[in-house]
Amino acid sequence: MGLIVNIIIIAAIFGFAGYQIYRAIKRSRQGKCAACDYDCEVKRMADKAKKKAF
Repeated sequence: MGLIVNIIIIAAIFGFAGYQIYRAIKRSRQGKCAACDYDCEVKRMADKAKKKAF
């Protein structure tokens, strides 16, 4: 019983890791950085520069 639980936990960890890698590759193909979901300083500076250019 314990072995089955461990296998399920390991499969969930590897499945989630694979999903995260897939998402990162998918975003990089679109030209986005890995941190596009976050409101970081670099993103704010880029947005400000875009607004200033127009």
